[in-house]
Amino acid sequence: MADEIPVFPKASTLLIHTGNIVNWDRLKHKPNHTPTEELSECISATLSTHLKAADKNALQYVTLLDCVNFKFKETLPSEEREDLKLTVKLFLCSLQPADTIEEAIQRVLTELNVTFIETVLIAFPEFEDDDINLEIVKPYWKILEDFVHREVVLSVGISDLDKNQLEELYNWSEIKPVINQVNLASCCVMPKDLVTYAKENDIQLLTHNDPRNILPVKSLQDVIAQNSTEKDSENWEPLWALRYSVLVKCRGIIKTKGYIMKGSKDIKKRK
Repeated sequence: MADEIPVFPKASTLLIHTGNIVNWDRLKHKPNHTPTEELSECISATLSTHLKAADKNALQYVTLLDCVNFKFKETLPSEEREDLKLTVKLFLCSLQPADTIEEAIQRVLTELNVTFIETVLIAFPEFEDDDINLEIVKPYWKILEDFVHREVVLSVGISDLDKNQLEELYNWSEIKPVINQVNLASCCVMPKDLVTYAKENDIQLLTHNDPRNILPVKSLQDVIAQNSTEKDSENWEPLWALRYSVLVKCRGIIKTKGYIMKGSKDIKKRK
C-alpha cells in the first residue's frame, strides 16, 4: 500500500525547531552537506515528524504550523550554564521588519530556556547590487543594541562586510561589532585592508561557508512538497532562519546545534 499523504493545514505561517541535531544519524551519513542542504534536511525531518504525529482532523484548521522536534529538543541546564557558550547566527531571508530580530531571539531564549545569549551574529541576504549599506543595517542593529543594553545578548557581530562597510558600521554604532564573518568562497585570501582595520579595532575575523541566501524559496517549497503535495508547497517563502550552537568552554566541543526557521504563505496568491 502506498504511503498515505499527510494532511497539510491551510496555515499561513510555519515555525520549525529542529532540536539538537548533533547526534542525528541521518546527518552523520551525509558529512559533506552544504549549509543549505543541512538546513533543508532538518526542516524536512521536523516537518515530517510533526505531520505524521498530528491529529488529522485538528490539523486541517491550523493557521500557525508550529513544529518542534520534541525527541531532540534540549534546554540548557541552569547548573551548567556558566560552562557553556551560546552563539546564534540569524539569517534574514529577505528584508523583513526590524522587529524580526526580536522575535527570533525571543524564540531561542524560550526554546533553550535561557536568559541570555553570549553572541548574536546577523547575516543579510544577497541583494541585486551585492551591497550591504549602513542604512539597511541600522534598524536591525538598533534592536541588537537594545538586547545588549538589557544584558540579554552579551556581544554582537555581522557577516560579509568589507572594510569600508565594517568601518561605517563601527563608526556609527553605539555597541560595536566584535565579529565580522568572511566567506572565503568569495575571497580566497582575507583582504589586507580588512585584516588591518579589524586588528586596530579589536574585531575578530572569522571565516564561514554559509551562502548569503541559506534557504532559497525553492528549497523551502521543495521540502514542503516532499512532505505533502506540490499544491501545498505553492506560495511559501522563508522569512528568517537561525542556527544556534552551544560550545562547552573548557573542552572546546559543540554540545548542541540546531535550527529555528519561520516561513509564511502569501494567502493572496491562493487560488
